[in-house]
Amino acid sequence: MRHRFHPGASHDRTLLLFAGWGMDDAPFLELLGPHDTLVVWDYADLSPLPEAILGDRPLHLIAWSMGVWAATQTLPRERLASATAVNGTPWPIDATRGIPPALFDATLANLSEAGIARFRRRMCGAAALGEFLRHAPQRDADDLRSELQALSAAIRTRQERPFAWDRAYACADDRIFPPAAMRAAFPDVRLLPGAHWAPEVFRALLEGRAP
Repeated sequence: MRHRFHPGASHDRTLLLFAGWGMDDAPFLELLGPHDTLVVWDYADLSPLPEAILGDRPLHLIAWSMGVWAATQTLPRERLASATAVNGTPWPIDATRGIPPALFDATLANLSEAGIARFRRRMCGAAALGEFLRHAPQRDADDLRSELQALSAAIRTRQERPFAWDRAYACADDRIFPPAAMRAAFPDVRLLPGAHWAPEVFRALLEGRAP
């Protein structure tokens, strides 16, 4: 996993932001709040984060999309003061609780620059696409393909790990992890407006408030 630390004005806690597939920290930079934030991405390598990076302050997890599964696989839950899932589940390739396997496999089989563009349109919706593209991740199609191939293999072979989530949010127009899948994974999920890429939800959570 790759990661970058962004210091804030407040040092009483550290937010762990586990981003989704195909991301880096660029789309989140204008959404960061006052707290120290460690953005994590690229799940081709699921080596745990170094203990020195986590430090000894309270850790609050915000996991989005594929980051929800990656967090369950790599983080010691006992180290976290809270854990919040956004538009993602611990079962990301699943007919009822995640992305249907046929759709996931089709995305991987057709991955190209054009395929990535189509995925981002579905991810963002019309309203948020332009702003996302102005701060798009600096990763090419080969890099994204390698990550998605690794995710495909790991999700299907790794054992499920117990992990307690404090809260979960789903967006009504999510075309990646549909609200029905989020409800199947998290019966108490809170439904919010928006698409899979949910900048206003991220902004609220990164500022330390409820969306």
